Amino acid sequence: MSISIRCCTRLLLSTGRPSLISLRPREYATSSNEKEEKEMEHPSKKLNTVDDRAQSLLDAPASKLPHAFSRISAALKLKFAPDPVDAGIKVLLDAASSQLYYNCADNYDYDRLCETFGLPDYFSTWYKLTLMHTWMLLLRLHTSLDADAYLRLQRGVLSSLWLDVDKRLEIIGDEHNKVLNSAKDMKRMHGLHLQTIFEYDEGFLADDTRLAGALWRNLYMEREVDPARVVNAIKYIRSTMAWLDTLDLMDVLTDGVKEWKQLSP
Repeated sequence: MSISIRCCTRLLLSTGRPSLISLRPREYATSSNEKEEKEMEHPSKKLNTVDDRAQSLLDAPASKLPHAFSRISAALKLKFAPDPVDAGIKVLLDAASSQLYYNCADNYDYDRLCETFGLPDYFSTWYKLTLMHTWMLLLRLHTSLDADAYLRLQRGVLSSLWLDVDKRLEIIGDEHNKVLNSAKDMKRMHGLHLQTIFEYDEGFLADDTRLAGALWRNLYMEREVDPARVVNAIKYIRSTMAWLDTLDLMDVLTDGVKEWKQLSP
């Protein structure tokens, strides 16, 4: 039996389960006194943000196990450890993750962005633009969700991405009688995905010069490009991120991103 995401949300709220709004890790107080009062009201409640989780991993002592065993141990813990996310919330997150990925892949104006950014109409261009929109969406959500909820949503979004990429490459390969989704090709695309996420994060949080460098390496693949096109891409990212920040978290999770903000002509 199918059920809409918004209907699922209403059921969660009506049955007393914690809503995703309650999972927001950051409450912005108007003053330091107000912030202290909030902490005193909930002294045992420790915020578990994505940034806190990352910092705890960085602060943890280095494992004495070989790297291969460390990876196996981490995978087993992820698979068998008790899931801290409420069962009802998982339904909402899993449904939202698939919808949000396809919003990132299909709902932006591909032709217009190719023209504005000076990009050729290739599958690789679609992939890089989809990565850009997926990164912007995840960057918006990581400041609004508890770490466990965010990581589940992130895994769902990225799983949908790789399933979609593999299927699209299979269809294109059949049309041209070529194998385009070989292990080597997918490994290269995974590498670009990781590089893009890290470099866009660094550039966005630094300045436009750093962001321009990240775009030149990951969107333009270090090819010769008109600087004005790079400026257009920077403007698009910063204006889109500002617009995403105005959207309500629950609206994003239940309705998705129906239409991405576009640059003015």
